[in-house]
Amino acid sequence: MIGYRKKKKHPRSLFYRISAWLHLWLGLISGIVIVIVSLTGAILTFEQELRVLFQPYQSVKEENRPFLAPSQLSEKVIQKYNLPSVAGVFYQGAGRSAIVPYYGDRKNLVVVYINPYTANILHYQRLNDDFYRIMVEGHYQLWLPRAIGKPIVAYATLIFVLLLISGLVLWWPRKWTKTSRQASFYIKTKARFRRLNYDLHNVLGFYSLLVALIFGLTGMVYGMKWFSDATYYVGSGGKKQSYEKTVSDTTLNQIHLLPEQDILYQDLINKGTDIKTQILSVSYPYGKEGTWGIGINPKPGTRYLERYQYYEQRSLKPLASPPAFSAANGGDQLLRINYDLHVGSIGGIWTKIIAFLVCIICTSLPITGFIIWIKKKNKFKF
Repeated sequence: MIGYRKKKKHPRSLFYRISAWLHLWLGLISGIVIVIVSLTGAILTFEQELRVLFQPYQSVKEENRPFLAPSQLSEKVIQKYNLPSVAGVFYQGAGRSAIVPYYGDRKNLVVVYINPYTANILHYQRLNDDFYRIMVEGHYQLWLPRAIGKPIVAYATLIFVLLLISGLVLWWPRKWTKTSRQASFYIKTKARFRRLNYDLHNVLGFYSLLVALIFGLTGMVYGMKWFSDATYYVGSGGKKQSYEKTVSDTTLNQIHLLPEQDILYQDLINKGTDIKTQILSVSYPYGKEGTWGIGINPKPGTRYLERYQYYEQRSLKPLASPPAFSAANGGDQLLRINYDLHVGSIGGIWTKIIAFLVCIICTSLPITGFIIWIKKKNKFKF
């Protein structure tokens, strides 16, 4: 009788084993940070929609008359709260309150909501007490001092990108068979906990891979200057980012007896700019050498089409401004669209829903991955 000879399993490739080792230990190192960043990201996804829904001072009764000039709104806030200055006036469009922030004292950052038609003050908000501001600080710096928390989040995000790539290597079946496809693309909801947990990690990780990778790479743009510069360099075909502001030869027609911010505001109105369907930002100069900034965003809810024009104080000479999004080079376009890709607002409510679901999955991945690890180590049984 011929004895039965058990087939030997072919060992995995060196590349696979290195990927598995990196996936395990990088995941253990960065797991807690990824959970916090992903969970706060999910909370922040619908920030603007939830603010309008639950904060009555975000909206005002729409009136058939012009908005008040920025000096009238800012002076009302300065006098009411005895502030030395404000950072600007931000008009959010028809039926929305205007925002007047004060950033002069980092321990007492303030945002005041005001009716742009009547200058009635609607709400005074200390940013340190604002729920969404607290979530932003957790997302950006883990509620630690920025010099400490920001690099931790940035390099944990880099690790997260590596985890996604190594996870794809581990997910990829040796052979594409009916059984392997079932295991790779479907969750066995009626399986035992160990198998269900594995599927939640393996299958959901695959389905969220592309969007999660976008979140990771766009997050690295904010956290690492070298990565931001590299992104611009690649996108622009070898150019470097330029921060120089040069004075333009054109001049602005001055309207006498008006404050400078009102001259800039009125100039927009005279040019036919519809500020009731767009977001208008009037940024005040910081210090004696600071500049005025006028921002127009024609697509509220996103940022990539927003354009800023800066002006010298006193002379109001315009400084050379960046080109429109459609005319910008690839590097500029990548950096301008980065925020909308990162928060999921690029395609409206549907991409926000996708972003929210992916953030929830990313929150779960370190947890399900940790359970897989401790189960393999037989630390305890379920």
